[in-house]
Amino acid sequence: MHRFYINPDDIQGNNATIIGQDAKHLVNVLRLVSGNIVELVDGVGTHYLSEIDFATSKKVVLRIIEKSFLKAESPAHITIAQGVLKDNKMDVILRHLTELGIKEWIPFFASRSVPSPNTNKIRTDLIIPKSKFSNKTKRETINSNIEISNVNPKIKDVRVERWERIARESIKQCGRSLIPIIHKPVSYDEMLNKTNSYGEKIIFWENATIPIDVIRERQERVEKNRIIVMIGPEGGFSEQEVDIAKEHGFEAFSLGTRILRAETASIVASTLIQNIFGDLGNKDS
Repeated sequence: MHRFYINPDDIQGNNATIIGQDAKHLVNVLRLVSGNIVELVDGVGTHYLSEIDFATSKKVVLRIIEKSFLKAESPAHITIAQGVLKDNKMDVILRHLTELGIKEWIPFFASRSVPSPNTNKIRTDLIIPKSKFSNKTKRETINSNIEISNVNPKIKDVRVERWERIARESIKQCGRSLIPIIHKPVSYDEMLNKTNSYGEKIIFWENATIPIDVIRERQERVEKNRIIVMIGPEGGFSEQEVDIAKEHGFEAFSLGTRILRAETASIVASTLIQNIFGDLGNKDS
């Protein structure tokens, strides 16, 4: 059955509407017509078995037949903190990690990250109160390096927008219900400050000697089944970064004797943690 992502705002009562590229793909590529049955997923937990009532390449109207909830979701809240990688490797990683069922993704800049924070990739759209800054317009775009006090900026990172699109496509493919929470890239310290609520904190490091399998014995005792896993960039973690992570409650584990590429390590680590704490390959899944 064909599956489509739908914004919850595009559902009114028992009717749903698809517009844009998905409508064009549904009609022009898949050749679906009135009477065909499809599944819609809203990314926040609900699936809608729906029948097409009306279909053009610009707009498709559907009637909702049945609802279901939280399909193909892991019982574990697994967060991957990923050292930022160069080129489009982050896109590839996120696509696979979404399929593997992670709940949250935190990109961060490590000391050996090849890319550095780039303000050109951040689009800042500030909503300026009319009475405070202008008599002519309610909306002005302000250069991101100009500091304006007492203004609530609505900042959107274009990379995050792209990653969110990738995650939406991925949940359609794999049948998940939830889009992972995707954070904008942060510094190493900011990332560590986000980890206080986790019951298990894991950092994979090429110089670690303890195999990850030893944590199976405590898998039932992880508080709220919340696990965060930290993966380094292409150059790995510095020893200082590992020491700082340990001060924040992380334990360093090994992925084995072979040195893995950063993008491979993320996928392998997510698979292992999902097997230990989640539903991947388990008899009860």
